Amino acid sequence: MRRPSVWGECLSEYVGTFILVFFGVGSVNAAVLAGVTAGLWQVAAVWGAGVALAIYATGAISGAHINPAITIALAAWRGFPKAKVAPYLAAQLAGAFCGSLLLYGLFHGLLVHFEAGHHLIRGGPGSELSAMVFGEYFPNPAMFGASQDAYQRVSLATAMLAEGIGSAFLACFVFALTEPRNPLASRPVAPLFIGLGLAIIISIIAPLTQAGLNPARDFGPRLASYLLGWGRVAIPGPRGGFFTVYVLSPILGAVLGSGLYQALRRQLGSAPAVEAEESAMEAEPAEASVMSQPESSFVLVPCEDSGHLGCAIARRAAELVAVATPEAALRAAGECPRGARAFVVAVDGSSSCQASAHLEQCGVRPSAVVSAPAVLARAGLVRPGVDLRARSEELAQALAAAISDSLQSVLTELRERRRYQQEMAPIMERFRGMWSKVELLPSPGGVPPEAERSRVELLARRSRNLFVKFDEIVPPADWAEPHDLFQDALLCVAYACEGWVAGDAPRWDQNLEKARLQLKPLLRRLE
Repeated sequence: MRRPSVWGECLSEYVGTFILVFFGVGSVNAAVLAGVTAGLWQVAAVWGAGVALAIYATGAISGAHINPAITIALAAWRGFPKAKVAPYLAAQLAGAFCGSLLLYGLFHGLLVHFEAGHHLIRGGPGSELSAMVFGEYFPNPAMFGASQDAYQRVSLATAMLAEGIGSAFLACFVFALTEPRNPLASRPVAPLFIGLGLAIIISIIAPLTQAGLNPARDFGPRLASYLLGWGRVAIPGPRGGFFTVYVLSPILGAVLGSGLYQALRRQLGSAPAVEAEESAMEAEPAEASVMSQPESSFVLVPCEDSGHLGCAIARRAAELVAVATPEAALRAAGECPRGARAFVVAVDGSSSCQASAHLEQCGVRPSAVVSAPAVLARAGLVRPGVDLRARSEELAQALAAAISDSLQSVLTELRERRRYQQEMAPIMERFRGMWSKVELLPSPGGVPPEAERSRVELLARRSRNLFVKFDEIVPPADWAEPHDLFQDALLCVAYACEGWVAGDAPRWDQNLEKARLQLKPLLRRLE
């Protein structure tokens, strides 16, 4: 499956946040302006359902963060690329802003009637009673009004604490429900439970702050209301503090809540043992890594020189791409790179000069074929009356650019794999040292002597420490399953060692056999 571009992911975040705001903020409009909802829980339930639907609609493309606080938490704890944070946040804010404008168009008539019925002047004192259908205020104006007496019920510090705690719970639930190794989490229903968790949080926090929990959900609609006439009632608000309460607090809360979840899931053994065992493993003699040195990520094969101009252009373009791309290796078609564990690109120069045909004759199926005449014709560079020989270098550069553009998604994937291999190398080296000792252990025949027990207990702790190390590495998307299986296998090794120490032969045998099966998929890819 082709990985979405950053533009595609941002479009997905825009759509997801638009959906969230349309249903969530729309439920607030319906409740305040039309009085059609029966209490806070009904509004909260619509919010939860809207979030779940937004995740189902866009999760497969961008992960459906639809909340800047969640995006930042994922960047802090789960390796989400930091270069994508700003584009995601901009897309989320844009989606929330546009969703608010649509709601204003739909509810404009009801809004004007509401303002007239409550003698409100838009942007004047007390007009947060109508502005609350977009941005948020503390305490909830629908419940406590907008008087000085109401302001005394919830202080700025209390509002910040409420938003921070609510966001911490939300982020913790999101991390737990999307955790691949959580045996109680189910991907198909995770969006429903995230939505349910949000609804429960709203039912507690909304009386205090209207339960923003999402900087885009607050600032996008708040910016719309500012531009639609509420002015300073929207930004900075009658009490100020909108940034600290509805932007800063959710971000800090989400980072802390998700960090707490990450810390809890890593407590697989005694904390002091982790650092001690890491030092012990460093002291072991280095053994051969289970990963071989990675070869070139992809091979460029231009057509053989036949004197045809198209062939010369194809060869020159391949040379330019190889020089500009460290992952590329240039091979002649006659070398027939059979068995190369790489992405093979054949560059054809003309109908009489085809690297693709040459490769297929020697038993190599190219991963991609680039035809110089077709690419240059589509670009409008080859047409009657043009002196191609005089412009051969320009044509070669244009073809090289087309090759590079077409390979961007491949390059991104291959670079991710290279990064993963490099980060995994020291961890896998430690694994090999530990695993070789485990495999030499005989099947237990009763409780072993104290010295032997201590030695195998040490192996169990080392396996658990490696399990923790795996959490620090983010695998490429298509390597996530073997990565997770390998990590689970490390726990099986620890359980097997504990069975050996206890003299429990069935526990030793069953866990060791399960570990061997789960280790294989990742080892095959890395070797």
